[in-house]
Amino acid sequence: MYQKILVAYDGSSFSEVALRQAADLARFCKAEMHLLGIVLTTGFASIAEGYASIDVWGMERTQIEAALETAASDLGKRGVNTFTSIREGDPANEIIACAYGLGADLVVLGHSDKGVLARLFEGSVGAKLLKDLPCSLLIATGKA
Repeated sequence: MYQKILVAYDGSSFSEVALRQAADLARFCKAEMHLLGIVLTTGFASIAEGYASIDVWGMERTQIEAALETAASDLGKRGVNTFTSIREGDPANEIIACAYGLGADLVVLGHSDKGVLARLFEGSVGAKLLKDLPCSLLIATGKA
């Protein structure tokens, strides 16, 4: 069924739901799990980075690295073959590029309730993925 499952993961509650559902599928299908962390370098993040004296992207990268390391360790203990990577840029574009590069069979995302203003500035990741992904897309909902 699935051989390579890609999960966009940042340690948030909605990405935890995606991780849990993807892990169940990976165990069932004996698939590889690829956890992708994305340092957002577009939209509000680029404005903050440009005007602030703090390293917003560096802090975000550190947080994502820690979340990926913890998740990969936990999955490994449960027998799931897990790989991690971090990309920088627009989330939809990076997920699509990673899915193509891996030859992913499935991409799993958690559903977040972005407000209207955030969608206006950042766009809908899900809508772009539906249009451009080379594989199936699972939007995981529920509680972590």
